[in-house]
Amino acid sequence: MADVSDLIGTPFVYGARGPAAYDCYGLVMECARRDGVRLPDFGADTNQGVIAAMMGATLPQWREVDCRPGAVVLLRVGRHVAHVGYVVDGNRMVHTWESSGGVTTQRLDDWKQRIVGFYEYAG
Repeated sequence: MADVSDLIGTPFVYGARGPAAYDCYGLVMECARRDGVRLPDFGADTNQGVIAAMMGATLPQWREVDCRPGAVVLLRVGRHVAHVGYVVDGNRMVHTWESSGGVTTQRLDDWKQRIVGFYEYAG
């Protein structure tokens, strides 16, 4: 797992792909890139329903895996599956969203009720 500590505190902005700001998927793309994995850019939107529909449409391109460093964690926010994080160790992810104040690490246990699954890109 590549070091992502330099990303902590980087601001959240919808649609941002770095390096000055990231949205949740832009951050996952950057973390994966640092681990030698190139993820496609599926675009961004600010509407959670649209985000959820886009995530559902692209889910066949991902395979479910166990929780492990480098896995993408898919999360439910409200009624929608509309958030992602990147697993950095057995019980922490790095993520960003409008309520986080920028890129942060957080315990997966804090999100346990919202976790849909862990995935890696299969193309």
